[in-house]
Amino acid sequence: MNETNQHAQHTLHALKKIEIIVKGKREMFVQDLLEESGVSGYTIHRNVAGRGESGFHEGYLLFNDDASLVMFFAVSDESKIQSIIDGLTPLFEKSSGVMFVSDTQVVRLNKFLADDE
Repeated sequence: MNETNQHAQHTLHALKKIEIIVKGKREMFVQDLLEESGVSGYTIHRNVAGRGESGFHEGYLLFNDDASLVMFFAVSDESKIQSIIDGLTPLFEKSSGVMFVSDTQVVRLNKFLADDE
């Protein structure tokens, strides 16, 4: 075993994670909302496939990305995640999509909090 790794200890920091799945035509709306919320970053998975209450959705549609599914992941403090939830609520009242919020833990806290904190 490498001696450097033998003594490595990592502190876990509690944060919130949000996962958002929407149709491709809503991608820019969600992306803008994430930018405005102040999260330090996010991940986008395009062409997601899956089955929900309205049936099976193919991941990639050759000529119409608006109908494909897009999934976003972001991790931040509770107040920023709550602002994203608040911003998505009106969208989900009139459009399909889902969001999941869960507790998570990260090792490098500075990577998930904006400079203003």
